[in-house]
Amino acid sequence: PYFNSAGPFKSEYGWGKGFVHEGGIREPFIACWPGKINPGSESLHQLSFYDVMPTLAELTGAEPPPTDGISFLPALMGKTDEQAAHEFLYWEFPEYDGQQAVRMGDWKGIRLELHKGPSEIQLFDLKSDPAESHDIASGHPEIVEKIRRIMETQHKEPELTRFRMAALGDEVAKN
Repeated sequence: PYFNSAGPFKSEYGWGKGFVHEGGIREPFIACWPGKINPGSESLHQLSFYDVMPTLAELTGAEPPPTDGISFLPALMGKTDEQAAHEFLYWEFPEYDGQQAVRMGDWKGIRLELHKGPSEIQLFDLKSDPAESHDIASGHPEIVEKIRRIMETQHKEPELTRFRMAALGDEVAKN
């Protein structure tokens, strides 16, 4: 049957999957390794799914292929002083008229409705505003500019557009 409410599974920050807001991309990473990971331990290390492969490679002694990922094994083992960190994390989703997001520490920049043309970057301080309720871009132009440059350098046009399907929120597929 159709389940039209995520109920208790809905994010405490609102929005949902397919959005670049915290409710769509923030997920806990839960790990258990008796004798290695302290039960009940927590880490504030920011990671992305592409960090899993280098972590597993480090665990197995394998050499991973070139990747943007960083092993988070030190964070799992409670060795936060040895943990490398990303300069930034980047997301881009075609759904809902196109979205981009960059996270740098507690800063998060979001640009929405990319398919409708240039749009302003919204800026949030996730430490004081995890629900992304207060856009503070006007007070931090230097951070917004850095995020804009990251969005420009990280964006890649798809090589194949022939079979492009309409994304959620698009009027119709182009071509």
